[in-house]
Amino acid sequence: MNLKNHQISTISQGTVQVNVEQISSKNFNALEEQWLQLEHSANTSFFLSWKWIGCWLKTIADDQKIYLVKAQKNDIIVGLGVFIEQNIVRHNLILSKQWLLHRTGKEEKDQIWIENNGFLLSEADKEKTHDTIWHYLLKHHNNVDEFIVYVAKKNSFVNLNITNKKYSRINQQPEFGYRIPLTGLSSLKEYLSKTSKNTRQQFNRSLKHLAIQGELEFAVIEKPQEQREVIDNTKHWHTNKWRNTLTPSGFENKEFCKFHNSLLKSTHPTATTLMAAISLNKQLMGSIYCLSDKKNVYFYLSCIKPITDNKIKLGLIMHVLMVEWLILQGDKYNEYDFLAGDARYKRSLSPIKDEYLKLIIQKNSLKFKIENSLKKIYTTFTT
Repeated sequence: MNLKNHQISTISQGTVQVNVEQISSKNFNALEEQWLQLEHSANTSFFLSWKWIGCWLKTIADDQKIYLVKAQKNDIIVGLGVFIEQNIVRHNLILSKQWLLHRTGKEEKDQIWIENNGFLLSEADKEKTHDTIWHYLLKHHNNVDEFIVYVAKKNSFVNLNITNKKYSRINQQPEFGYRIPLTGLSSLKEYLSKTSKNTRQQFNRSLKHLAIQGELEFAVIEKPQEQREVIDNTKHWHTNKWRNTLTPSGFENKEFCKFHNSLLKSTHPTATTLMAAISLNKQLMGSIYCLSDKKNVYFYLSCIKPITDNKIKLGLIMHVLMVEWLILQGDKYNEYDFLAGDARYKRSLSPIKDEYLKLIIQKNSLKFKIENSLKKIYTTFTT
């Protein structure tokens, strides 16, 4: 199938045309070319780069119904997105056909965990393209009960206008994220001066206590093979920390490991991975795994050796030293983004707070109205 020529149920909305077609792994090479081309005109994050999306598709492709959404203007692609279809039963009663954007709905595959989710859109007439895509989907794919976008930045959807009366927009699972602007910073001292006195004291005290124990080294690794070695030598701390919790470590999930092995090996014109490692007396103490694209660096996860001395905040040290390294690269990086998830260390280090959510575009059917009413009643009596 030639993705450039094959179109299914095309609609014209102004000067933007949208089409949707089911694809499989044999179409991925053609899609890669289109996706990379669109990235040139899009201002987006690592999670919508082909480095992420391509590795994700190859990881989850088996036994999935995959639908490609493509928007074109004057025969130029201005929007792309990939939905996975699943049919679920909630409460042993409510059936729902779901289309999930860049997710599968299956926990073991979604632990890969995309953030800043949405369509890849050209900056030109971005909002119009966005509205047109949703207008098309809700009109021509109204056999779908729920369209789901998760994890998404709230401001990416604040202007989304759902005009189709057969569907309603539902915002769920709101949470905060934090990021550090790096533009204009010339030194670690200047950055720390913008944090609280308590944060500075904790960092300096932690650094002092570690220095007493020996030689401390911090390094950022950019070569994929060396990054792989750092992960292999530190991931057991992540596994042990999250074992026997509701959210076990991804390193115990073969789908997660398959994806990240592919991600580290894959190449891309702008998107890359960064790994930072901290050592004491030549012994590894921890690592942080970051994703980078278009001058932004995203903190993805950390693997930290447990320390009994509560005066030493090893995670705090690693993040501050990472910020220092980024500053020392000159104007190469503009931002260090902690992504979604509220945590004290993120609040203490970051001056900018973002809102994230799970967006559901849900059909206005009786079964969902009853379900939502019962949820409200339950929430009222349990909170």
